[in-house]
Amino acid sequence: MNIRVEVKNDHLIKSTATNRGNVYFAGYVYYKNSLYDEKNIRDLIQQTENEEFQKILLDLRGEFVLVIHNEDEFLGAVDRKRSIPLYYYKENNGWVVTDKISSQGNDKLTGTAVTEFIITGFTTNDKTLYEGVKQVEAGCYITEGTTSLEMHRYYSFYHAPLPDDIELLSQELESVLLDVFRDLSERTKNKTIVLPLSGGYDSRIIALLLKKFGNDNIIAFTYGKRQNKEAGVSEEIAKTLNIPWEFYEYKKEDWYSWYQSDKWNEYVEFAVNGSNLAHLQDWPAVTQLVQKHSEELVFIPGHSGDFIAGSHLPFEITEDREFSIDEVISFILNKHYKLWDIGTIPENGPDLVEEIKESIQHLPYKSNEEASALFEYWDWKERQAKFIINSLRVYEFYQESWEIPLWDDRIMEFFKKVPVSLRFNKYLYDYTLHRMYPSFFAKPKKLYGRDASLSKKYGKLYGMGKKVYQKKKLWQQYYKDPMEWYGIFPDYKSYLLALRFRIDGLTYKNPYNINSFLVKDFILKNRRVTPK
Repeated sequence: MNIRVEVKNDHLIKSTATNRGNVYFAGYVYYKNSLYDEKNIRDLIQQTENEEFQKILLDLRGEFVLVIHNEDEFLGAVDRKRSIPLYYYKENNGWVVTDKISSQGNDKLTGTAVTEFIITGFTTNDKTLYEGVKQVEAGCYITEGTTSLEMHRYYSFYHAPLPDDIELLSQELESVLLDVFRDLSERTKNKTIVLPLSGGYDSRIIALLLKKFGNDNIIAFTYGKRQNKEAGVSEEIAKTLNIPWEFYEYKKEDWYSWYQSDKWNEYVEFAVNGSNLAHLQDWPAVTQLVQKHSEELVFIPGHSGDFIAGSHLPFEITEDREFSIDEVISFILNKHYKLWDIGTIPENGPDLVEEIKESIQHLPYKSNEEASALFEYWDWKERQAKFIINSLRVYEFYQESWEIPLWDDRIMEFFKKVPVSLRFNKYLYDYTLHRMYPSFFAKPKKLYGRDASLSKKYGKLYGMGKKVYQKKKLWQQYYKDPMEWYGIFPDYKSYLLALRFRIDGLTYKNPYNINSFLVKDFILKNRRVTPK
């Protein structure tokens, strides 16, 4: 089979010749307690010359993309988070495997993927926005089949809980965190660390553990409107830990020029990559920060500790009862399909439910442990691995490196055995952080029943109140948002005119947040759409 490997971001992905043929690699892996990166990956490949590499994948720990290519062997793999994406498509009589998909020359968008992208910010399963172009999913690899490239799964983030002794689990989680940050400290020594320090727990624990292991060359930063609440918390934490802190102000009058700039358009082309929304949130701040600092930087954002710890779980899916597959799908739709409200989809329209079923139907779902595990399985392989992880592209756009310690494979594996009662509302995670650093993290309160669910607490009034709140937010956020990013519109009238649009027979209304407008603008700009 004719296969061509095409690397676009050669600053990130390096090619090297080995006794197994050409190897393309980015990131790092640990194998049998030894660390390999682009400088010595050749040693690992040659050390495993006589082994089927797909059988080794589950033994690799780290963030990576890897392609092995010779006359007799082809393998293309991404890590358990899809932190560095990989795509493939047929071209004439052969196949192209690449790290970048351009919108140029790929203007035929597929219908279901377009709808998914508009209301979630990403495309699900192996689809991309472009007809015939597929992506390698988290925890998967592709090999040469009889007539095409075939994808196989080597890892799944699906829980298998053990008995819930909170003290033992908390002690083990602390031990795992210490191991993760001990390794991180070694990988980042002699580098300038840049920490996006928000008011939340994830970036806070990163700051504390970096300091614990002797990382002193740290810059913390945050951004937004002057005097916003998160910036105040961020500055106070940085001051307490003696970390230099930088603030990048966002003003409404700056956003329009930023959003209309050639640099933003270049970044969108770089980051969307056929399947994921380009993140706006820290792009202006990072743009200014890398201009200010000429040294090589490594960014360490806080995702996705909150998700892994259980923050996305609705209380209703943790209740001790029997669930149906349709209920689990409903939880997924309500949580993640909300950038735009599209109402009822016509029979000949995109089948979003069928796409979710395709993703999850092979796994059990009836008990609360199974239903919650299935809910988080979908979240892991879809939203986290595509939408959240794609925020790393802003650092790569400026040719800077990154680390995501709270996505470490050891943390993922640990939480797979934590019961849902201790994952809900991040109870075990917050309990452990409080036990480790009681002056930085409040002791969590375990929530039950009405206290754990606004819909249970307020009943029918909750749905009505939520609609009123969302409507009020739509009218006011142009002026009140702490990031000021609705300044991407030249004036309030332009903002109001953007609150509804129609494409391919579907009306989209009630935008959820700033990302709603970003997906809309991208699709309308690239809008030659074909049915599924």
